Amino acid sequence: MGVLRKQLQRLLAAPFIVDSVETLRDPQPRADALAPFLGRIHAYCPQIPDDPVSVVRAQAVAGVGAGAMLLVGKGTRVASVVMAAQAVPSLLAAAQGRPGDAAGRDSAVKDIGLLGALMLTATEPVRRQPKAVHDAREKAAKAAKAAKAAKAAKAAKTAKPVKAAKAVNAGR
Repeated sequence: MGVLRKQLQRLLAAPFIVDSVETLRDPQPRADALAPFLGRIHAYCPQIPDDPVSVVRAQAVAGVGAGAMLLVGKGTRVASVVMAAQAVPSLLAAAQGRPGDAAGRDSAVKDIGLLGALMLTATEPVRRQPKAVHDAREKAAKAAKAAKAAKAAKAAKTAKPVKAAKAVNAGR
């Protein structure tokens, strides 16, 4: 993975981490926005808790964890999918906002852009090494192994045999 791509992933993780930490500190505004949806979802799926504050906190914890994974560069696909799933409820809540609310519209546009970037990160193809690089690494490994074997063979030829009696007497 290129240096630029890693830095861009870190930049993508930053807003999710900051937003999740802020949500952990004060979950009530998000819980109020999520409450109508949560009631409908809970009717279809009773496994999801009915308490919006606990759901918002769980989302925030998942956002911090996934953002940290993306920031470090480990499990980037899983982290991207988790953060995208976390962004969907806030997008749905923003879509139900008042029609003349410019701040809500701007927030929704930002969230849609971040969701798109997360999907690009999650579906990014695995970059394979060029064949020439792979072949060169294989040849270097074989050459190192052959050199090590040759060195061991040379050491075995030049070593002087030790008589058993001398070795036994030396041990006393």
